[in-house]
Amino acid sequence: MTDGNLDSYVVLDPYVLSYTFPGAVDAENIKIRYRVDGGSDNALVVTILYADGSTNLVRLVGSTVTDGVIPLTKPLKKFTLSKSNGFNRYIYELNVFGIPDTTPPAMPTGFTGTAGDSTVTLNFGRNTETDFSHYVLYTDGVPKKYLDAEVNLEKTNSRKILLTGLVNGKKYTFQLSAVDQDGNESKKTVGMVLTPNPPPPPDTTPPEVPELQGQAGNGMVTLRWTESSDEDISGFIVYQDGKQITKLGNLTSYVVKRLENGRKYSFTVSAYDLTGNESAQSNLVVIAPQNVMTDTEQETGPDYLLVKWSKTEGAIGYRIYLNGRLISSVGPTVFEYKITRAMGYIPGVISNKAEARAILADGSEGGSNNPTAPVLELADGYGVGDAFKAGIEFVKLLNGWVLIALAIVLANMMIAFLYLLNKKYKITQRG
Repeated sequence: MTDGNLDSYVVLDPYVLSYTFPGAVDAENIKIRYRVDGGSDNALVVTILYADGSTNLVRLVGSTVTDGVIPLTKPLKKFTLSKSNGFNRYIYELNVFGIPDTTPPAMPTGFTGTAGDSTVTLNFGRNTETDFSHYVLYTDGVPKKYLDAEVNLEKTNSRKILLTGLVNGKKYTFQLSAVDQDGNESKKTVGMVLTPNPPPPPDTTPPEVPELQGQAGNGMVTLRWTESSDEDISGFIVYQDGKQITKLGNLTSYVVKRLENGRKYSFTVSAYDLTGNESAQSNLVVIAPQNVMTDTEQETGPDYLLVKWSKTEGAIGYRIYLNGRLISSVGPTVFEYKITRAMGYIPGVISNKAEARAILADGSEGGSNNPTAPVLELADGYGVGDAFKAGIEFVKLLNGWVLIALAIVLANMMIAFLYLLNKKYKITQRG
């Protein structure tokens, strides 16, 4: 019935012809070429079911071949052809004509691009309209069709087209549009001009050479160097005696520890940038770690020990010790301290050694030189309790190995004494 042959037909006897659309159809009309036998009282019955559930029944009559047009007022869902009595009905042609779609799709969004070496990458948003068909890319006004499956999918809602084989240095203008299934084309995007170019040559220029300074500490050396003016600076490399010992970030100082006091070490520093270029090594710094000594002396009082010391260059403060035990810390402008009994001072101890040690800026601690200790003190008021405490302090001064050695010696002496005593006893018994 839809072959376009106006002479061929289908006899509607005893059939009822019906068709249901998959969904609502926005149709304009139904055109039927038909003939009805049996006179004017006989009719071809067309039952129309709209998508909203409403119906419309139309009777078509005509004893000769007749073209009928049934206008549709709502979206169509189903139609049925039937007859009102036993006479034949002849159907020559039957067509449903939809309303032409003249609405173009939305213009592509997010149309951006980047140029590379003989290439251009174009990015844009995905068209999600149900009647979408394809994209059209215009390169200098020349269109090319791109199906959705022919573009690279970066994300769910984004698309990418990669153009290769372009001429470096040439300017290209790009525009993009969308086309629907009825051939309606959206507006073109604003022209975007891109120029492919080869990548810039690699950076082979090393950073500027840093200037190095060093400061000796107790078993350590603090290295400091100038900041780099290079924008792509990445960090610095520290060399000790010609060998790399560390690779740092963009810092300007480093503390080398676990060094031997009095031994000379040589240091250099180089800079490196983001592409790995390394500068020449800096000026050579030769330096020997040393223990910064603070000259200390002590004076004994009746109930205290007065500690005095001289200013130590570079000290940011001082720590006070008595017999190796930390008593207190003072600022850089204090040069004497009184250690009392309440702080643990015991008059009469064989070695009451007080020290003032400098605290340096790098956090290290210097040593102390106290020529007035140890001394034997018998101050006024010295009694049995003080003597007992002095004995305990003396034992504390001995390290563990000395105590073990004394224990072994005393044990051997005791064994020898018992052996001789036993031998003498046996000789006496025999006599």
